[in-house]
Amino acid sequence: MTKFVAVLIAYGMLPLCGQTPPSGASVDAIQEFIQAGNLPEAFRLVSDALQLHPKDAGLLNLLGVIHARRNQLAEARKDFERAVALAPGLTPAWQNLARSCQLSPRQQGEGSRCATAAWQHVLAVKPDDPEARFSLAALYQQQGRYADSLRELARLSKDEAARPPALALRCGDLAALNRLPEASEAARRLASAAEFSEADVQPILPALATGGRAATVVVTLVEALDLRGAASPETLRQLVIAYEQVNRLNDARRTLERLAVAEPANPRHLLELARIAYRMHDLEGALGYLGHARDLTPADPQVHFLFGMILVELKLPIDARKSVEKALALDPRNPDYNHAMGSIVLNARDAASAIPYFQTYIAARPEDPRGHFALGVAYFAADDYDNCRNEMEIVSKVPKTETGAAYFLGRIARINQNFDEAALFLERAVRQAPSFAEAYAELANVRMHQDRLDDAKAAIARALSLSPDSFQANSTLLAMYQRAHDPRAQEQAARLQTLDEERGKAMELMLRSVEVKPY
Repeated sequence: MTKFVAVLIAYGMLPLCGQTPPSGASVDAIQEFIQAGNLPEAFRLVSDALQLHPKDAGLLNLLGVIHARRNQLAEARKDFERAVALAPGLTPAWQNLARSCQLSPRQQGEGSRCATAAWQHVLAVKPDDPEARFSLAALYQQQGRYADSLRELARLSKDEAARPPALALRCGDLAALNRLPEASEAARRLASAAEFSEADVQPILPALATGGRAATVVVTLVEALDLRGAASPETLRQLVIAYEQVNRLNDARRTLERLAVAEPANPRHLLELARIAYRMHDLEGALGYLGHARDLTPADPQVHFLFGMILVELKLPIDARKSVEKALALDPRNPDYNHAMGSIVLNARDAASAIPYFQTYIAARPEDPRGHFALGVAYFAADDYDNCRNEMEIVSKVPKTETGAAYFLGRIARINQNFDEAALFLERAVRQAPSFAEAYAELANVRMHQDRLDDAKAAIARALSLSPDSFQANSTLLAMYQRAHDPRAQEQAARLQTLDEERGKAMELMLRSVEVKPY
């Protein structure tokens, strides 16, 4: 329960503004029982009095207070609503109605509107009421009415405006309005206040998160709490988010490690640590965190999946496959796991086995062009050119995949000796991606078949300028030398032997476009 809520409850008992005590019960006696915590006796007295005076607004207000003390807020609200309907001038009942609406378990928007209207009614009668001003400012902030919230705070007395809850609201409003220098100054004042506590920060975190602009403000506030030893794990997690937003990844990591030590059975911290370590390019560190998380939650498929994806990046495909297989055993229809397994299998040159995984992915996400493109690559690697063409045509006009689709459609046309068609597709690919070395190498191959040797030389020169060690481009250059009986063929053949054929085949198949990243 936040300090703000506690303040509202503390205002729960107010005098009844000169209401005449009804016969059969003393209002003072009822209030004394309430203050002493003897709610059963207070309830008995109020109930008896209401039998005689069912429309007495003061008694209904007291009944509402009893219900509120019992945390029966819905019943309390009904009591206060009846009280103000019977006696619109009974200000304590309006105050209590506002509090009960503000704490209502009903839908937040409806309760917020009720509380706003009630506090506005109070202020019409008592314009200097600090609780009403502060509460209305808090409600306006929750509703995203940050300028209105600031206006209410400006009407507080100097002393009230300097209190930590009001400073916190001001800080949140300014940050949400992108008035960051003023928000930072308010945060510094708040952080240095003697009574500053976590309860001041928690209600304004949504406003500070608006647009992700106020990360530095969150850092100022939560670091101050942390120095006082007053930051809960949940608030420290907000600090981690803020650190990441301002690219203080080392600080984010250190804070998460503290949380992991404090809550050793909570795998959530380890998963976040793995993600931060991955962002820091510390793959071994990420793997260590995930391994610990896997020990804590061996039945969590996501942990096995992430572990496998890190192993892929560490170029340990056999271990990666085993880990993703565990994820699939736990969640066999998960589209991400199927796409990842298809990628791993395809990179291992087992194209036929990769096809079912990509088909499962497409069944789950038919509108995602990545699935059709990956399936098309698998069909191509399996020499199933008709099905490859079908998949590539599906994504040939999607911006993210049109270049790759044109490349493969060109290769299929070249394999089928439709050289003019192949050239059109490949020219489209290099026009859309001028740095696409493999497409230039394939275009050079087509130009040779068209006996356009000058164009072939130009294309292969472009490919080699973009990727001098491209296995595909160097293979095409060797074919060109051999066709022309060029004496450089022998030297080029020796060079080709030094190049990584496996890497070259991966580039040729554009497998980098099929890979799945863990984060």
